[in-house]
Amino acid sequence: MPMIPLNEIYPLRRLHYALNYEIPLKLLGEERTERKRFKDTFGFEPNLENPQTLNEKIIWLKLHDHRDLCTLVADKYRVRDYWAENFGPEHLIPLVGKLDSWKDVRREVFPDYPTILKCNNGAGTWHIVRDPDAVDYKWLRKHARIWMNFNHYYATREWQYKNVKPCLLIEKLLLTPEGKVPEDVKIFFFNGECAFIYKVINRETDNYRAFFSPEWELLPFQFTSKAKYKVIDKPITEPRPQRLDDMIAIGSEIAKNFKSVRVDFYDMGEEFYYGEITLCHGGGYNSFFPPEYEEKYAKMLKID
Repeated sequence: MPMIPLNEIYPLRRLHYALNYEIPLKLLGEERTERKRFKDTFGFEPNLENPQTLNEKIIWLKLHDHRDLCTLVADKYRVRDYWAENFGPEHLIPLVGKLDSWKDVRREVFPDYPTILKCNNGAGTWHIVRDPDAVDYKWLRKHARIWMNFNHYYATREWQYKNVKPCLLIEKLLLTPEGKVPEDVKIFFFNGECAFIYKVINRETDNYRAFFSPEWELLPFQFTSKAKYKVIDKPITEPRPQRLDDMIAIGSEIAKNFKSVRVDFYDMGEEFYYGEITLCHGGGYNSFFPPEYEEKYAKMLKID
């Protein structure tokens, strides 16, 4: 496939974004858009009047839980204050700087140690800067422009992102003694109860997911999208995180405010750091592999 010139990336992406996300959502509205995508994904109409499956319940919450607190915790910049006020600043990743414009992405704003540039208003909008002298800043500004100008709400109908004021964060890059990015520990809570945990393993190589009970017993399923599902053909012997009890305790406090929430941490052995708070895991479009585990967790999530 031929390379697209950098000066064409933004207008092409912007047109694709408008045609596939913004315009359909504005024409059809949130609920009709969700119903269409749900049927296209799973092959049947969702029951949003009396939700029964886990995904139906997550989508119901997307359509109805529109509190300011949801926007606060979805904002990767503002949530830092929420975290510090409620749980202390010691588990926050050090913030190097905040940029209000993509035009400010230049060599001089990056320190001489590894960092990560991320946008505060969506998912997957980040870039690791290990060596600031080796970065193509013109390329990085193009991508930062795309991140800041695309509203994640229109892509996923997750209302909590709709009113996030976009900015860019530069954070210190967490690294293990081996120089690797630490592994994620993502904890799922339904009605305040820890349901299960998944760990992202070997993110920079194999990048697979293993699921565990709150007692750190390996669970025989994966909860992910079809695109990300991988058959794991190797023994899983992941040690229990040293600070897992502390992570679950903090996550449980956050979960008191939400019917369904995923609280992420970075496991650094004796230390851990806050990752993010996700209200609608997978946007309500993930599946259990194998499917028979869906019913158990659907019953755990109760909505009024």
